[in-house]
Amino acid sequence: MVNAFGIAALALGGYALVRAVRREMTRVERKVSEAARKDTDGAPPKELVRDPETGRYRPED
Repeated sequence: MVNAFGIAALALGGYALVRAVRREMTRVERKVSEAARKDTDGAPPKELVRDPETGRYRPED
């Protein structure tokens, strides 16, 4: 019987942890999105072009 209570407590704790992490991720995503919206000066974002030597993507000049 003690095992059942332990498993139930772990399940509830895990559920609460998942909800807290999801809530925090949503809060951070909202904050980042607001900052990105404020950062734009109306200019369209630069297109990324792949550098053939390094294989990395860089903003087009």
